Amino acid sequence: MKVKISIFLISLILFTGCGDEEDSLSNDIDFFSNHAGSVWATSNNWWLRINNDSSDEYHNGKCVNFPAADGIYNGWDEGNRFNQTIIRNEANFVSWKLDYIEGTGNSGTLSYSVNATGNKLTYNNIYGEDYVYTKVNDTFPGTDCKN
Repeated sequence: MKVKISIFLISLILFTGCGDEEDSLSNDIDFFSNHAGSVWATSNNWWLRINNDSSDEYHNGKCVNFPAADGIYNGWDEGNRFNQTIIRNEANFVSWKLDYIEGTGNSGTLSYSVNATGNKLTYNNIYGEDYVYTKVNDTFPGTDCKN
């Protein structure tokens, strides 16, 4: 009887230990650390800079920093505030759920994805707005990016 209990306990420990390793591996991939320092631009002068823990967006003389973490943040326009929750965070793809709590922003999901060659970044949201950014070697134009 003691042998059966010992075999059962050893098997239980081995199987539950494997599950923990898989969970920790999925958290090691991070879009922002993978693309930190890269600068992207669209054909209509929207700029994006990816940092280790955030992104900076620049357009028409205005620069806004958007942290990558879950939390409550300001939007592009004064008075717009949203609650942000990361849904997926992989080497070449990240998505968030946004719930606007003040202002006129649209709640929903948005994502960044980088193509296999690493030279195109696509921004998508649930409202059908898609923007394609090209990786550039230019200096990011915004210097006063605030969140």
